[in-house]
Amino acid sequence: NLALGADACNSARAMMFALGCIQALKCNTNKCPSGVATQDQELMAGLVVEDKSTRVYKYHAATIHSACEIMSAIGVNSPSELHPSHIMRRMSGVQVATYAEIFPPVLEGELLRGTGPTQLQEHFAVGKIVYQNSGKLPKISRSAKNAL
Repeated sequence: NLALGADACNSARAMMFALGCIQALKCNTNKCPSGVATQDQELMAGLVVEDKSTRVYKYHAATIHSACEIMSAIGVNSPSELHPSHIMRRMSGVQVATYAEIFPPVLEGELLRGTGPTQLQEHFAVGKIVYQNSGKLPKISRSAKNAL
């Protein structure tokens, strides 16, 4: 199966725009001027749900339509038929790889036993050492993410 969150799909930003977000970058301050990300009653009044609900509905419907067109173009009828081999990632100006190549399947317990796919096992080992030494989950650097 294939599962992608909003960050991976890059769809959260557009949905936030449909909702009325103006990217004031005040989400964590409770001072969102558009009323989208605040608990302040005065600021929340700026978010007219009746107006925004139509925009959100239309955006979501268009997104689903686009996803169906893409699935049809690659010959699948349902999201359940999608496989990592259907998703391509440009690795450089001249190299492209499928998600199946970049993220090979991992059987239960393989990373813990040290028998997982090499490119994943190396990242797991580094993260495990950092976690054991600090008790905090490691942040993955951009270079490490790009290496995957």
